[in-house]
Amino acid sequence: MRLDNCIFYLLSRSARSGTRFYKKQLEALGLTPVQSIVLQALAVNDGCTTSQLGKAAELDNATLTGVLDRLCPAGFVIRKASPDDRRTQHIYLSEKGSAISEQLDSITEDANAKFLEELSPQEEESLKALLARL
Repeated sequence: MRLDNCIFYLLSRSARSGTRFYKKQLEALGLTPVQSIVLQALAVNDGCTTSQLGKAAELDNATLTGVLDRLCPAGFVIRKASPDDRRTQHIYLSEKGSAISEQLDSITEDANAKFLEELSPQEEESLKALLARL
């Protein structure tokens, strides 16, 4: 099978291209695409548990722990032990994290538009629908 006919190759190539593009858009904030996703997930569900955050961001525990280990000292998020179970942590956006999450919404919307600008509005909607189904 030729690579240009292999869906796994095409998805991988597209994902790498999108990640490189988004990474450049985030450079000024000093964030990675994964850190951005975590902050945006928290903006929707602030105070969730690490387990809930991992599911929302679609990250495994080890990856999420590493991301939080960088976001906490940078002042973007705060970890707090659950009053009911000390083994469970709740994650909150700090004041700095809240401010940057608002910027992230704008940056992400702009990045989406720029990345997909070669597609017609119908193609963009079709692409999003197809990817959501996978």
